[in-house]
Amino acid sequence: MSGLAVEVEVVTSICAARVLIRQLRGLLVDIGNAIRAWRSVRDILRDEQDEHQG
Repeated sequence: MSGLAVEVEVVTSICAARVLIRQLRGLLVDIGNAIRAWRSVRDILRDEQDEHQG
């Protein structure tokens, strides 16, 4: 393998890793948003249940 081919492989790998990291960050943000939404719904349902019982 020539030096240029190795450099191309390295650059390609770095670019692919950066894309993967960006996608993982997006996934973590989506998971965080889903957890926050679930907690909000849970709190609303709990408040409604407390009103009906109280």
